[in-house]
Amino acid sequence: MKNLKTFITILALFIGASAFAQDKTKVIALVTKANWCPTCKANGERMGKEVFSTYKTGELKVVANDLTDDTSKKTCKQAIEETGVAKIAESSTSTGIITLIDAKTKKVITTISVAKTSEEIKAAIDESLKKA
Repeated sequence: MKNLKTFITILALFIGASAFAQDKTKVIALVTKANWCPTCKANGERMGKEVFSTYKTGELKVVANDLTDDTSKKTCKQAIEETGVAKIAESSTSTGIITLIDAKTKKVITTISVAKTSEEIKAAIDESLKKA
């Protein structure tokens, strides 16, 4: 019985913390990519290492919109729907693009190519975080 109470307490704390973490999201970065896209291939790893990894406060949520094939589209569908940006994702058909979206209003703040420098992309994200 004690283990069950402990488990329920931990679960409640986890759910509460998860809800709080979601509330911190100010900007959603919808990354439209594909494995066959040369721009995505050339810049994808850099995006993870030099750009997105520097935003650890929870204010930026990165969501993939992988257009490689039907399987990759289905894999991304749940996260896209959970963040409420499905309509934006449907109209995002150009690969190698980051669409920065206000998490509350679900309105596009700006778009930027992954081919831009890491500094330019960070500046666009920082400006979007200020606007959101």
